Amino acid sequence: MKLFDRFITLLLSISIASAKSTSSVIIPPTTSNGPTHIELIASSNMLNTPKITNIHPIMYGQAWTFDAISSKDPSYSILAVFFDSPEYSSTNNTLSVLVYVQAGPDKLYTVASKFAEYAELNTHGNGTSGVWKGTGCSFSASDDMSTVTIDFTDPFEITGSVVLNAVAPPHYPCSPAEIGASMEFLPHFGWDNALPDAKTTVDLKVNGTEVKFEDGIGYQDLSWADISYEDALESYSWGHGKLGPYSIVWFVGEGSDGTQKASGYVSKDGELLSTPCSGVTVETEAAEPNSTIGPIQSFTVEIPFENQVIVARLIVNNILINAGNLVHGTGIISGGVKDGRIEYSGSAAFEHLTSA
Repeated sequence: MKLFDRFITLLLSISIASAKSTSSVIIPPTTSNGPTHIELIASSNMLNTPKITNIHPIMYGQAWTFDAISSKDPSYSILAVFFDSPEYSSTNNTLSVLVYVQAGPDKLYTVASKFAEYAELNTHGNGTSGVWKGTGCSFSASDDMSTVTIDFTDPFEITGSVVLNAVAPPHYPCSPAEIGASMEFLPHFGWDNALPDAKTTVDLKVNGTEVKFEDGIGYQDLSWADISYEDALESYSWGHGKLGPYSIVWFVGEGSDGTQKASGYVSKDGELLSTPCSGVTVETEAAEPNSTIGPIQSFTVEIPFENQVIVARLIVNNILINAGNLVHGTGIISGGVKDGRIEYSGSAAFEHLTSA
């Protein structure tokens, strides 16, 4: 009987160890000419592990993107991108961090890190933590990915933290986040969304200015490709927002080969309702020439769920990036269930790339 008990104890120990398995990946700061491996079918529940290895100089690589917007005033926001990409850094220094902080109307700070010596990503359970060595920039996650914290310290010019507490389940382009699901948004381009919505606390100091809010609407995704970004995405419109109990995400794009994809996401009070790749529409309304809000005045988005449709209109208020054909900003989103009695409003972020 004692031998049997020991056997059961051993099995339990193995099960617990497997459930809380730990892995570590060191990403070098340079490109490679070795064979590239890209993951486009989910093999685990670890959404933030690296999805591409041996990145060549002509490839996009991968990027971990975080953002947060104040739910009371979208002119307070942060966008942080952890790059492993020769396109956004250089072939000899692929690892860098770029952060935009908006501290009210007309107060935008942009800070680029020094190049990292290497990146170390440690995964425990389903949560992945990353350190871009030597930059002062890192993120850490709980085992179940319920909490993610971004930290900025010296020598980075921004100091402080952003804490994201998940309030909506993760997903892939056309499905819940399940093993075996496709992560391919367009040919050669992968995308997963670990945090579609998160209650976020921001406590930062930049250039002597404190930026604090505890009512943030947070978000995090990972994108990757084994071709150039330009070849992967000819044009796209992406955004996320909060409408009362509803959390929504949209990503509509076209590849350089003409392939089109429209992905949507709807959850309510933390329950996943829909991850459709049909019936999702995004319409844009152009702004007046020389507008201070960039080229787009508003977006109208429709996402179907459970024989119903979420209809939302995002009015652009603030621009963080307006470079060439790319614009990224925040604004007020309003809407709800089509033909429903209640209309909600909240804050949202968007990014839009038009074809050259």
